[in-house]
Amino acid sequence: MAFSKSCDSSLCQQPPAQDFAREGFVVLTEFLDIHEVERIRTSVESALTLPRHPACTRPHNTLLPLRWNDDIVDLVLRFDDRVQILSDALRADDLKWISGYVSIKEAHSPALWWHQDWWCWDHPVSYRRAAPQVALLCYLTDTSVYNGALRILPGSHLKSAPIHAALPEAHGHTAEDLEPDHIAMDNLSDQVTLCLKAGDAVAIDYRLLHGTHGNPSEKRRDCIILNFAPSWKRLPDDIKAHLINHPAQPSDEEIAPASATTAKLLPSFKGARLSLPLNRNAPSSFEIVS
Repeated sequence: MAFSKSCDSSLCQQPPAQDFAREGFVVLTEFLDIHEVERIRTSVESALTLPRHPACTRPHNTLLPLRWNDDIVDLVLRFDDRVQILSDALRADDLKWISGYVSIKEAHSPALWWHQDWWCWDHPVSYRRAAPQVALLCYLTDTSVYNGALRILPGSHLKSAPIHAALPEAHGHTAEDLEPDHIAMDNLSDQVTLCLKAGDAVAIDYRLLHGTHGNPSEKRRDCIILNFAPSWKRLPDDIKAHLINHPAQPSDEEIAPASATTAKLLPSFKGARLSLPLNRNAPSSFEIVS
């Protein structure tokens, strides 16, 4: 898949050769066609009329949770060939869907601070080279540095960068009060800005440092985030037990249709569900070599 050059600013960079394992991300151009984008936009507008959980609204970004049986999830994942494109890009050997969100960056909103989404840094699985979890961001809007384009720090999933020591907890309340000139909000010399078209997608390792540019424009920037385990069968049982307990997954009383592509992507686990202690703070110094 080629990098999509839709940005009108010199601040967008051509990313390095996209080896997902090495760089921690891969861009998938035209992952959705324009008709699918329009249908998903309509579904997003409907979702915005529903009551929102307060925990999903934070400064500079709003997340609307999606469950396994939501139409938006089905619209993205219904085709086997599309799922195969994603699986091949990640070199996944047992791809399973974990959760999803509509991600909204409102008009006139500042940058989203540098952070990573991995939640279990106390666990040894964090220090395997293979990604324990991946986020797929499917854009419904053309993005640039003027409306909240994603910025990433390639390789930061495998080796700490100086900024790791200065970051607040990824999803903690302290990050909400950061001053605009804080390093966590700043551009970094090694960052890559991904200016993508509506229908393009990017998959990122959960451990990869990323953020967004601000959105000073008059329109919000929307994308769909779908989260996966690329190798479910290789995850430790306690990680599986935690992930399958996510509210996006079917409850014990819900039955997924056996024929649906989305259903094929749902993980299974015979043990008891549990909630592991969360630690979203990456070590200030680490390197994963094997």
